[in-house]
Amino acid sequence: MIRNPLIFTLLSIITSVFCLHPALAQTEAASAPVDCSTLTGKVMVGYQGWFNCADDGANLGWKHWARNRRKPFAPGNVTVDLWPDVSELDPDERFATGFKHADGSTAEVFSSANRKTVQRHFRWMRDYGIDGAFLQRFASGLSAPALLRNNNTVLSHVRAGANQSGRAFAVMYDLSGLKAGQVKRVREDWTRLCEQEKITGDTTYLHHEGKPLVAVWGIGFSDNRPYSLGECFELVKWLKSSGCTVMLGVPSFWREGTRDAVNDPLLHEIIQAADVISPWTIGRYRSPQEATRHATRVWQPDQRWCEQRELDFLPVVFPGFSWHNLHGGKLNQIPRLKGEFFWSQVSAAKRVGCKMIYVAMFDEVDEGTAIFKCTNTPPTANGAQFSTFEGLPSDHYLKLAGRAGTLLKDKSVSKAHANKSPGHRLLIGYGEGLMELDQANNIVWHYQDPEIELVYDAWKLENGNILFSHRFGVREVNPAKQTVWDFKVPREKGKQEINSCQPLEDGKVLILDCGNQRLLEVNRGQQVTLAIDLPDGGKNPHNRYMQARKTPQDTYLISYRDNKKILELNAKGKIIWQYALQENDRPFTAIRLENGRTLVPCITSYRIIEIDPEGKITWELNTKDDLGFQLLYPVGVHVRKNGNLVVINSDYHHKKGMNNDVQAFEINRQKQVLWTLTKADLEKNGKVPVVERGTKMPSHHLLSIQVLGEPLELK
Repeated sequence: MIRNPLIFTLLSIITSVFCLHPALAQTEAASAPVDCSTLTGKVMVGYQGWFNCADDGANLGWKHWARNRRKPFAPGNVTVDLWPDVSELDPDERFATGFKHADGSTAEVFSSANRKTVQRHFRWMRDYGIDGAFLQRFASGLSAPALLRNNNTVLSHVRAGANQSGRAFAVMYDLSGLKAGQVKRVREDWTRLCEQEKITGDTTYLHHEGKPLVAVWGIGFSDNRPYSLGECFELVKWLKSSGCTVMLGVPSFWREGTRDAVNDPLLHEIIQAADVISPWTIGRYRSPQEATRHATRVWQPDQRWCEQRELDFLPVVFPGFSWHNLHGGKLNQIPRLKGEFFWSQVSAAKRVGCKMIYVAMFDEVDEGTAIFKCTNTPPTANGAQFSTFEGLPSDHYLKLAGRAGTLLKDKSVSKAHANKSPGHRLLIGYGEGLMELDQANNIVWHYQDPEIELVYDAWKLENGNILFSHRFGVREVNPAKQTVWDFKVPREKGKQEINSCQPLEDGKVLILDCGNQRLLEVNRGQQVTLAIDLPDGGKNPHNRYMQARKTPQDTYLISYRDNKKILELNAKGKIIWQYALQENDRPFTAIRLENGRTLVPCITSYRIIEIDPEGKITWELNTKDDLGFQLLYPVGVHVRKNGNLVVINSDYHHKKGMNNDVQAFEINRQKQVLWTLTKADLEKNGKVPVVERGTKMPSHHLLSIQVLGEPLELK
């Protein structure tokens, strides 16, 4: 239920079948009994179990079917947007309603109080490879005798179904509706379930980290809940002391304390006292593109935050949303898109490294999030409107959920930063210095000096030293940060602008002196062995040229920023090839590829193009490509040996208000994102954890990137 307040490489078959063609084949066979000793690797569903019918013996009327449960469930008295497919149910599992199908037959529904039906639901979980269910247990109903009896009945049915079908189950307490001082009801109820009902002794009760898992949902939301964080903290501490693994259902933006989450340090303290964190996502995104972006911007830093504190992260995915009959909203408010929306979340969860998934929900037809069997031919009468599965088989989403488990367990599709090769490191130049990151994005080496700024180019040499350009020259330092070579331009106003350098095979260094409009080759004795006067690049030395590269053919590629062109010069300075860019393009660099083509990142049009010698664009990455994040200024690009691109995605010059989370990424030529580097990977209190120099440049102003261990000539 909607409790009040980017694409990784998949296996080609999974991509084509599930992302592009979500019509799936029947699951091959019933899955083996689930290992109930861990949540890791599991796809769990939420099981509401809150549906009652007038004649089911619970004396609760048409609970969760009708707005007024004491009146007939008929047109004008309805709260569900999906209609269950009851074609497989036995006659004693079906309950007649006041609705009629188009052929005049009476429409029927089910009751969660019917043991056979609940057991059937768990058989469906088994048959489609779903690992188990979190049974929703609303704490607000624990003090009402009739509701408590019914809740206990459903719990008994769930236990029987889980044991019969070899599925895992666990109790999830929902705190919604509690008043101040009432959170203690959970403690009393859990004590009774453990001591009298002994539910944790069931072989199918879900354990995690050696202890029975109990979930508490509804902590930290910013919708003015009457119960306090203090009450929740006491409950979590008590559950932990009672020998439980504690899972918490929290807002989507719990880490930042914004939007749906309270901004209270106590929330983080509560979370760190728990074991598993599950942020609620229903309604937080509404399309596959938004879902993929949410995974990159929110789930990925959430996951890393949790890993750093030895917590498990359990994302919530859902198939769509609709509460037209419940709250008068638009029918199919968040469209399912025949499974594309659901699968976009599953694949994104895998891409960012999630080890477990929570599907909301198995049976919630109230708000159109159900994945169990629903009909495409719901009743029609007196203007009643219901959603459908868009003509797909009624078990379509059960199949998708089962396949999600297959993907989750597939170790060949690994987590985001595991795509980097063993020992993978990044060398990054930024506005005020350089840093080296290890595979986990920890800063393992950092260099700053008051005399440097704007590190547009940086190279790690074979001897372990770092060669880099900065505004006032080119410097080489050793790992101990000692300067071993230092080339400077005279401090003359308007002529102090070095934008690039390149180590050459003969030990010399290629230097682009933008201030004096010259291209230099300089030896180790700082003697200029070659000087090429460049065509005029304009008045502003910073914007004249951005980078220069010597090609394997001993020519020189120059990117003319303001003149919007790429020039190729020979050693005498003669133009032997050029490419004029579009009016809104500004090139940052030009890289000659092994195939003879030239790669050009265009910073103001937010694209990267590959052009052949005739000037034809043969490949392009732009803002129309769905990366799961926004492509902005591609200022630094490293071409890897396998042809992949590692790109700095700068937002520094972008329009005011832009806050791009993804600062760097690797992408293959099929435009599949393999990993991302986000601000959350780098920031500490909002800034890269390095010394500020008081300049106007923000610390996260990344400019150049190199994947260490790659041949230098491929940059």
